[in-house]
Amino acid sequence: MMTFIAIAAFMAMLAAAIIAWPLLRNGRNRWVPLASALTIVLLSGFFYTRWSSWDWDGLKQMPAEGPEVQAMVAKLESRLATNPDDLAGWLMLGRSYMTMERFEEAITAYDHAIKLGEGKNAEAALGMGEAISMRAGGQIIPPAAKLFETALSLAPQNPKALLFGGFAAANRGDKALARSRWEALKAMNPPPQLVQMLDARLAALEGMPEAPAAGAVAAQATLNVRIAPALAGRTKPDSVIFVFASEPGVRGPPLAAKRMSVSDIGAPIKLSAADSMIASRTLHAGQKVSITARISFSGQPTPSAGDLYGELTYDIGHEGARDLIIDRVTP
Repeated sequence: MMTFIAIAAFMAMLAAAIIAWPLLRNGRNRWVPLASALTIVLLSGFFYTRWSSWDWDGLKQMPAEGPEVQAMVAKLESRLATNPDDLAGWLMLGRSYMTMERFEEAITAYDHAIKLGEGKNAEAALGMGEAISMRAGGQIIPPAAKLFETALSLAPQNPKALLFGGFAAANRGDKALARSRWEALKAMNPPPQLVQMLDARLAALEGMPEAPAAGAVAAQATLNVRIAPALAGRTKPDSVIFVFASEPGVRGPPLAAKRMSVSDIGAPIKLSAADSMIASRTLHAGQKVSITARISFSGQPTPSAGDLYGELTYDIGHEGARDLIIDRVTP
């Protein structure tokens, strides 16, 4: 539950940052967009506590990083060290790490659970998918999406799997599948506020382009992001990277954007219509765009002195995978 809130908060924060971007670049009163972004994030958390049936009062009595929780986790770690075949214990440890935002350790715990369950435990697959998504800054990257699909195949009526599976389908442009999953979740009679959220997501699907037909030229950019050796020592595995495509000479939000961590570098990165900030402004075949990969040490999409970046021009629909080297420093 806490993971879902964190992902939702990140989505709200990213959306607010993108909206604030033009105001920040114009040099106007910067407190207005920043205050608006903070308000959106705080309200998203406030409203979700009213929408959920989770025992929030009990949660408040157990701080995520308090001594009691740390002692409980340490005891569980010790028990699993002597009894490594305890599937339920690994699942509990994974949930504990997620609450403590120790995502790398959560991935390790859920990996143990997946192996013990021989790949047939839906909770383990869901947990691993969530942990990978959180490590990627809230982005449902392909490995996480695959795990959500696995969870759905094992537990087709799992509400969380339907929710995240719907987001994964929408991300890759499969509107019909996303719609069917969210409609199935609505049929389970969730709280009215969750129904409203699902209705909003279903309405947003109407403005999304359909996934390309088999054999069609994909309207996407595929990138192999690398860091120049001379700059590699300045980064950490959890350093934030924003990869975004913009129309040359056009100010405002980018056409498509992803947020991830340095640790995610290595796998191809794809920008498509599913990564658009505004439904009416998407990537399309034949379009030449400027693509930037920026390591933001502030964690914000707006550039700051000392950030590392690289950029190139990409012809959508006419080029395959391109190497994008981060080799410059923002003055």
